[in-house]
Amino acid sequence: MEPAGERAVTEYRIICVVRRADGHVRAVGYSENGNSVMYDDLWTLEEARQAIQQGHRLYAVSPSTGVEVEVELHGEGIRLKPGESAGHDLDDLPTCG
Repeated sequence: MEPAGERAVTEYRIICVVRRADGHVRAVGYSENGNSVMYDDLWTLEEARQAIQQGHRLYAVSPSTGVEVEVELHGEGIRLKPGESAGHDLDDLPTCG
């Protein structure tokens, strides 16, 4: 077991979303190696929140600018950090398929 405080931090690129019937995001597709096309698995919003709380870095890449934007906790969900996103949010990501 790793000593407390020395757990490896992993970076996960959020590349797509799964929407509820009302259009709100309910899950995200992530890639551990930064792949922009194929996602490794899906996380519910709660699982994504837990990953952030454990210190992992979640980010998305703006399709228009190519800039990486950090994902942060927001209320009961997650969002792209304001100011970094320049008008880009999770809703702009494609639907996972």
